[in-house]
Amino acid sequence: MRILTFLEYSAVIIGIIAVIVSQFFALRNGYHLGIFLIGAGIALGGLESVFTRQPAFFQSAANRETYMGMPALLWGIVLLVIGSTVIFSAYLLQDGAWHSTYNALLRRPGPLLAGGGLIAACVGTLLMLNPRGRRGAWWTLLVRIPKAVLGLIFLLGGLAAIGLGVWEWFEPRAYERFLKDMLARLDPQALGRWWKSLPSLWR
Repeated sequence: MRILTFLEYSAVIIGIIAVIVSQFFALRNGYHLGIFLIGAGIALGGLESVFTRQPAFFQSAANRETYMGMPALLWGIVLLVIGSTVIFSAYLLQDGAWHSTYNALLRRPGPLLAGGGLIAACVGTLLMLNPRGRRGAWWTLLVRIPKAVLGLIFLLGGLAAIGLGVWEWFEPRAYERFLKDMLARLDPQALGRWWKSLPSLWR
């Protein structure tokens, strides 16, 4: 096992143990430290993947070589976003600002939308890639096409979420009006009336 992989796994495992132990012995700081270590281990894997173009947390040399390059970069971005979020959560818990920040994000969800959209877009792109280079009619029909369709859905949904997050951040009032309008359109009674009116459109 490589040294970086060992450090990543060690940080995550020690963090999980610290969280569990702190619950039994009421060690508040231990709980916060455990969450921080989990996030640090994940973020370290993300940095490794981004800078070395080799996927973190992959122990098999064959798998690491297969997913080198663009897949490793996308995997690293996902790990960085998740790890940074976990580390930030540890600091919020330590400072007692978790609930206030949570309520603030419910009112202004732009960062959540953008971060979640970035993860979804990276995952969608990964699903659309074929790093192993497998070919064949059955493999294409049963695996590659469904993965590509699912990946495209994730990619488009992620890009839309990023756009909505940026829009909410700079134009919160316009975003709020848009959201209220969308919720009104998705009202079950409104959808029922729209469904009943469909036959008249074809007359």
